[in-house]
Amino acid sequence: MISDKEKWDKKHKENPPNTTPLELLKNYIHLAQDCEYKVALDIACGMGRNSYFMRDSGFIVDSIDISSTAIESLKNQHNINAICVDLDDFIIEENKYALVVNSFFLDRRLFPQITKSLKKNGILIFETFVINKPNNTPININHMLHKNELLRAFLNLEILFYEESLLNKNDDSTLVARLVARG
Repeated sequence: MISDKEKWDKKHKENPPNTTPLELLKNYIHLAQDCEYKVALDIACGMGRNSYFMRDSGFIVDSIDISSTAIESLKNQHNINAICVDLDDFIIEENKYALVVNSFFLDRRLFPQITKSLKKNGILIFETFVINKPNNTPININHMLHKNELLRAFLNLEILFYEESLLNKNDDSTLVARLVARG
């Protein structure tokens, strides 16, 4: 069986990187820019589309991913700390981040750590898949949220925006949850 690391290294080597940051991040990054200590965390950063955007918006970014291919592409980039880690074992530092971004990665074990990692008034931007048609879903539904699960997981934060909507209006099967919250 192929490991997560091997799977993601292969994916990043064989596919051109997406360079467009999350629309949600572009729309809400300004909320975190008022923080005095502008440090951000990009969870499961991949090739760094969100990391580069946060860096270019004035943040020092801790970019974490299991893929050494992805992390190598971010090494030696100004104001990006590229860290190769298995997120199954990673512990997020508490009270460190003005901005945390989690894009299309799901590890429910990290939910409490993400909350604690936010500095006062820090911003969480989270976007990932929701189970929409479980009987027809070819991927592991353990890596997908249940309806309203993301909202319930972060009710201890101030919810600024939440929606569940189709990723593409022409595709009625791919449902995505999007959340912006303040610590």
